[in-house]
Amino acid sequence: MTAAADNPSLNEPFNGATFESLPHFPCVTLYHRNGRAGCGTYGHDVQTGRLLHWTDVVADDADGDGGGGGTTIPPYVAVMEEDSYDAENVARLVYFSSLHVPGEHYGTVEEGGPLRGVLVLASSSSSSSSSSSSSPEPLAPQGEGTPSSSLSVGNSHGWNSNGNGGDGLVNADMYGVPTVYVRDAGLVSYLAETARAQSGSSSSSLSESPYPSILAEFNYYMGPGGEVDAESGKAVYDSKKCLGWRDADGKWTPRCAPLGGNSVWAAAGTPVPLDVVIDDKDDDDGSTTRPTVLVSTSIDSTSMFHDLSPGANNAASNVLAVLMAANLIGSTINDGTLDSLHGRIVFALFQGESYGYVGSRNFLKDVVRGFACTNGEDGIVPSVHKRGDGATTVRACLHPLRADLTFEGLGRVRGMIAVDQVGNLGGTRETYVQGGDATDGGGGYASFLSSVMVELSGSDDAGGYSSRASSVGVQEDGTYPLPPTPLSSLVRISSGGTGGVVLTGYDDAFVAGSMYHSHLDSTTSGLQNIDVNAIAYAATLLARTAVAAAYQDADNGVDYAAAAAYALELLPNAVDPSSETFVDLYGCLFEDGNCETFLTYGGVERVNDAVRTGSDLGMGVPLGTPPNYYVSIYDSSNGQAFVRASGKYYGSLTGGETGDDGAPIKGYGENDADAVLLRPSLFEMSLFGMLNDFLGRGSFASGDEDGKVAAPTLVSCKVTSDCSSASYCDSGSALVVPTCAGGRCVCGSRSHYHPALDEALIAVAKLGRFEIVGDDEGVSALYAEPYWSSSVGVRIYNDAGVDPGVYAASIGAAFALACIWFVWQLKKRLVKEKVY
Repeated sequence: MTAAADNPSLNEPFNGATFESLPHFPCVTLYHRNGRAGCGTYGHDVQTGRLLHWTDVVADDADGDGGGGGTTIPPYVAVMEEDSYDAENVARLVYFSSLHVPGEHYGTVEEGGPLRGVLVLASSSSSSSSSSSSSPEPLAPQGEGTPSSSLSVGNSHGWNSNGNGGDGLVNADMYGVPTVYVRDAGLVSYLAETARAQSGSSSSSLSESPYPSILAEFNYYMGPGGEVDAESGKAVYDSKKCLGWRDADGKWTPRCAPLGGNSVWAAAGTPVPLDVVIDDKDDDDGSTTRPTVLVSTSIDSTSMFHDLSPGANNAASNVLAVLMAANLIGSTINDGTLDSLHGRIVFALFQGESYGYVGSRNFLKDVVRGFACTNGEDGIVPSVHKRGDGATTVRACLHPLRADLTFEGLGRVRGMIAVDQVGNLGGTRETYVQGGDATDGGGGYASFLSSVMVELSGSDDAGGYSSRASSVGVQEDGTYPLPPTPLSSLVRISSGGTGGVVLTGYDDAFVAGSMYHSHLDSTTSGLQNIDVNAIAYAATLLARTAVAAAYQDADNGVDYAAAAAYALELLPNAVDPSSETFVDLYGCLFEDGNCETFLTYGGVERVNDAVRTGSDLGMGVPLGTPPNYYVSIYDSSNGQAFVRASGKYYGSLTGGETGDDGAPIKGYGENDADAVLLRPSLFEMSLFGMLNDFLGRGSFASGDEDGKVAAPTLVSCKVTSDCSSASYCDSGSALVVPTCAGGRCVCGSRSHYHPALDEALIAVAKLGRFEIVGDDEGVSALYAEPYWSSSVGVRIYNDAGVDPGVYAASIGAAFALACIWFVWQLKKRLVKEKVY
């Protein structure tokens, strides 16, 4: 975005670039299964209006009766401080506009009223009113009345109450109301002063002559909307139509892309093998697949302005807690001890959870309900030139495309330990355990997890922090509400047969001022206060609970107190918030998403993938500075896996297909350069590398008799091939071959990607095309973002109306005529004097 000038003003020189392309963050349109949400212009034409302060606009309708309705008003753009930007005030603006007729002062207005857009201005003070720290989500996030309603457990519970606003603006369809957020302090001051000055001159009558005025011009078309079918009452245009759009010639030309990315998961202990018995009971040959205990969280956030989704409490604090829990286990317990436990601990960081739990639902459907590969049978080698390499530990499926099938080696998911918003405890040292026996139909294991977590919270190293069972009770429909976390996905997908717990920083509602899914949920906003000691406590509790959960036997014969004591014995040390690893990750997750640590981990994974596939796809899209946790669209440049077969690229391969040229598509494996390719975001690549690094420490060949890890001096590396001299790895196992992660050689690759894509969608051969699966249950939210024009933006300029132009043209014409007359007279005289 164009940088603002030091003293921005249309009356000052050298400010043209600033106002021709106003630095801002847009409110974006999203389509979903039931219609649309977000902002945008009515059509491809720009929407223009003079800057007026929103309070002066609605002042003429203080009684709410539309006084003066039906009058013609020159188009205007409402300027609004972020303290006032909420659903109620936006509704007032829209209602007032609907009562009046727009004038044609700045061009013909073919659709909509005189309100042509909204400029939201950042507050000039960090101590702004409480409304500025409100949440744009409804009282029941992803619950009742939202596109994700059927996916949440106890979807009517008001988690977002307790003074957080919860007005649901994020789900509002503001078609025709383009809206942007302006953060630059100089621009904020100038635009506010201008709007007040222009409102003051016209507050007595909005229909007065608007010239001269400073105008805002919005070029923000993001697709159609606003129309509803009279019979069904449903939106005419939704994500299904947007994704399946065909032009007049019948050519499939989608107008949008689904939201998504990649989830990252990793197993503690020896890496998950390729050839397994998919069962958690003894097989005829005595082999078993251990049940899985998931430690999970979401890694994304959102806001009304997607490029400003800092997610400090909602995303960053959760990710830091899970990473430090993995680090604690990997650096303390060796693989042999972890492998001896009844259950396997798996860390799962899910992408796209803010939009219908796309990451957790896709992963859990594949793991819990089973995955059927229709082309690739039991899996193909994802890099053909590596098919003779005995160290290859990953298989892929060509359709539905999965770049990694290792998840098939996970045993039955026995339960989940999730975490949510533990960075802000509302000034207390109290955390809460949600779920428990309410989540698995009384199966007992979820209750065991709850009891273990509460028991462990009283450890001597808790630093005054504690956990207790949440006060949330049964609802009228007989369900116990769960916070909007991956645990809801597990309970729904298992039909209530499998449950777990969520460690939260709140009881029955988010803490006051949590700024859930707000653009102000940031450590730089001056409003969000993150407690690093609370995050460290949560990380320690997660790690110990996970060990205790894996210690429980098949018959639930271990008492929760005994399991807690065992976990404390294996993990006697707590996570230290002053440690180098913690401080470094805090800086990356909360302040600088382009930090050196992320670049190092991502850079290593980039080179590893280039060696594996024979193609360097470059570094993934960064989080930015400050970090932005919006999930973004899902395409081949943003996380979608794709296939290279005989030099051409496909979203998947089913066999027997023909390309755009009508020629048969060559089968995979006919060329040594064939490969399954993937370009995750830098954040996802960093998580992949970090989990490899943290959990790979447990495979060092040297471990003491108590099962503790004895750390050797690690070999430095830039790529996995540099690790051949790492003698501290067990060279007898292909699963623990030396692997380069973050510039150090660890033992075995534990990390894996899994597509975070709406469960109703499946990629087809042509890149960027997604079909609705035949067995679509119609429950997913199915979010998609429209493709933008490269010329979108906001322009601010002076407009004096047509009169000055007429005056200037008239004067110019008169001057020209006078000049002609003078020249004609002069010529006559010169001819007479025989000079000409």
